[in-house]
Amino acid sequence: MTAKLLTIAGSDVSGGAGLEADLKMFEEYGAFGTAVVTCIVTFDPEDSFNHAIDFIEPEVVNRQLASALAIHRFDAIKSGMLGSVDSALVLAEDLKDNQLPYVFDPVLVCKGSGSMVDLRDLFVENLVPLATVITPNLEEAAVLAGIDPIDSVEGMIEAAQIIHGQGAQNVVVKGGARLAGEDAIDILFDGQTVTTLRSRKVNDKLVNGAGCSFASSIAAGIATGLSIPDAVVKAKETVAHGIAASLDNATGVSSLLHPAARTTPSAEVAVTVS
Repeated sequence: MTAKLLTIAGSDVSGGAGLEADLKMFEEYGAFGTAVVTCIVTFDPEDSFNHAIDFIEPEVVNRQLASALAIHRFDAIKSGMLGSVDSALVLAEDLKDNQLPYVFDPVLVCKGSGSMVDLRDLFVENLVPLATVITPNLEEAAVLAGIDPIDSVEGMIEAAQIIHGQGAQNVVVKGGARLAGEDAIDILFDGQTVTTLRSRKVNDKLVNGAGCSFASSIAAGIATGLSIPDAVVKAKETVAHGIAASLDNATGVSSLLHPAARTTPSAEVAVTVS
């Protein structure tokens, strides 16, 4: 039976991130994906380094979510940028009612502000406890955990343990290429065991959509029957191939190539688990 997944995220017209990335990843797993749009990211045609975010009204977001849940029986849900308090609260209620596997990519931005802390308390109280897997990057993990900026594996582990204590079943802290050194490092913590995933940094480009794609790949893995550790490892491998084959564009930030693990795999990609 074909797995069905729902993403609740923003639309990135560059094609590398957001719901576009999520839907591409779902298809790489042979799954059927649908999307609830929370915002639209656009770029200035005369200065593509500048972008704007237009948020969808919460009422419209909520109608999309109600429609999607009425039409399909999903095997997993993934969320990215939610954009407003109202949308986040409605999602929390729907997740409680449906009890579906939930992969939470905690984008900490609220409508009308670029602050990283706008949705922190709401997330910790309402969505973190519902997460089957939560996938914060270093900045998001530090904010959720309430600790100093993270610049080491030890800091990633500390944040993962705190966030697990807030109710998430599994915590993946995405170090990726942000940590110093030759390896892109991520941490998985399930409440008992810390698993470290390493792969060599495959290029020196800035790549858009790696975090979105990692989370949606984990969701697709779970929906198609993988264990959570196996889903995380496969997601890291899939995204690493996409980074290695990333496409240049006018923004100066490359776009991740989602089918690369299947179409143009890189000999440089190898994930070690310890």
